[in-house]
Amino acid sequence: MNNNKNTAEIILDTAQSIVQDAGFNGFSYAHIAEKVGIRTASIHYHFPNKEDLGEALIARYHRHFISAIAQIDTETQNNLEKLRKFTLLYGGPVQDFCTCLGVMLSTDLATLSGKTREGLVQLFTANLEWLERVLEQGRRVGHLNFKGAADVQAHQFLASLQGAQLLARSFRDLSRFNMIAEELISALT
Repeated sequence: MNNNKNTAEIILDTAQSIVQDAGFNGFSYAHIAEKVGIRTASIHYHFPNKEDLGEALIARYHRHFISAIAQIDTETQNNLEKLRKFTLLYGGPVQDFCTCLGVMLSTDLATLSGKTREGLVQLFTANLEWLERVLEQGRRVGHLNFKGAADVQAHQFLASLQGAQLLARSFRDLSRFNMIAEELISALT
């Protein structure tokens, strides 16, 4: 059983890497099998079809995100510092000129299963709710300064980071992501 879990995680790791580079429609089980060194039947054993794989990918990514923001909340009480750490979450995939799983899945939205689309909405909702809370708390205690509603600011912040990923990927230039992320933070002080 433990071996099955390890194989499933290796399949998910490989699929996530491929999706973040080529999109959900840019691969087949044969691509994963070749990279992992297993037969496609092994992948089908864990994920009977691609929809099952997509649902597992977004669910796992959402769990990792919840864990990451919980760690940010534990590490610091300063809301500006929380936002800096949040931008690092989005900066991670950019190092390989990829985007986060959510951005790439969004580009294939029309062909995703209903559960995968729902998982994507839940992921983005978790991002926005956390950002809104941090922004509102930060403004209340004087860590942050911005005009307008915190929920609008949260949407702008998230959309800017996602767009920054796409620009960095398109230009193959990490500095474009960093420039946008730094300006987002700077604009809130």
